[in-house]
Amino acid sequence: MGIFGRNKKQRPAAGLDIGGGMRVHIDASPQEVKRIVKGLRARAEAGDVAARADLARMLEYQGKEEEAALWYQQAAFGGDVDAAAWLADRLLKDGQFAYGLDYLRIAARGGHLSAAFNLAALLLDQDRDSEEGARWMRSAAEAGHPKAMDHLGLDEAKLQAARDDLARDIAAAEQGDADAAHRAATALLALGEGDRAEPWLEVAANGGIADAAWELALRLRERGQTTRALVLLEQAGRNGRPGAARLGGIWLYGDGEPAAAVPLLRRAVAEGETLLIPVLGAALSAAGDLAGAEAALRPAADAGDWQAQYNLLSVLQQRAGGTGTGPQSEEMRSLLERATVGLHAQAQERLDAGRPQQAVDLLLIGARAGDPAAQRSLGQLLLAMDPKDPEGKEWLRRSGAGGRA
Repeated sequence: MGIFGRNKKQRPAAGLDIGGGMRVHIDASPQEVKRIVKGLRARAEAGDVAARADLARMLEYQGKEEEAALWYQQAAFGGDVDAAAWLADRLLKDGQFAYGLDYLRIAARGGHLSAAFNLAALLLDQDRDSEEGARWMRSAAEAGHPKAMDHLGLDEAKLQAARDDLARDIAAAEQGDADAAHRAATALLALGEGDRAEPWLEVAANGGIADAAWELALRLRERGQTTRALVLLEQAGRNGRPGAARLGGIWLYGDGEPAAAVPLLRRAVAEGETLLIPVLGAALSAAGDLAGAEAALRPAADAGDWQAQYNLLSVLQQRAGGTGTGPQSEEMRSLLERATVGLHAQAQERLDAGRPQQAVDLLLIGARAGDPAAQRSLGQLLLAMDPKDPEGKEWLRRSGAGGRA
């Protein structure tokens, strides 16, 4: 497709278990139904989660699906897994794939077996190597879901053997066996039992197992425990896990701590992570070291790295005391031209591959760097995907003014 191609809706994978909602069948007069609904509504509005779910079912029975969906949503937020599964079903059928997955996750985490299988099937249909999909599939199989068991080629005897292996590994881990702790943690993560896995990841990490330290670092980072996560990353790196400096540097830079990120990013680049050079340059610039940023960025920019070219342009503008909107030197104009050509080539590749959101993400880099051509392309692409998108209109407006993002 061209630079302004449209996104296609994603369709759910075949073979799911989601039904058509949770319809009720009652033998009552219309007056009795109204009385029941009135009573349920009073309890639901007072915060009764069970009443919210029951009210949703009654409204669905009456054919009031829009209002029913609102109460299903309230019930789902309150922890009703059947309500979350109903919403997932409706959203998936309406083509709202990402939102459908969100409600499937709510239901699956609450123990809804079909939701766990459906979530696994959809994730694996998107990406057959999805770690999250594999975990949910294993969890559904462990709980006895026949389609999940068939998908994994398991039978009851194999499942019982897996349970026995887990029990033995936990017993050994309790005695300090790091390898057993890692096996137990891996099995529990595959079952979706992350909370039970974390203590054994800790044991394995303390026993020198790099992958355990890495996995635990990722989990702690998700909960905002970055300081402890960085210690674990360093531990993983010392024990042979590559990429620790890269990930730690990216975390710190993303958290608004460029000076702290610089040493880690420098180490990552020295270890061969050359794709991080633009990030290192940006971190140095944000930390106030413009000379260091230029020295880091210039070789990559000269070699054709368009992100490094954008970042070097920003550094040169700062060193010249400019804002990026005034007159530019010949070198600055050349950098901008080369950067926009490289950016648009990669954005077009993403579009041709049917991944417009990735093209948007790339164009955002140039648009935020103040490139009018990137701003114009981004605005046109967003409006091609959604003619009412206010962000698309805003980027088009900025491109016309030639201003910085």
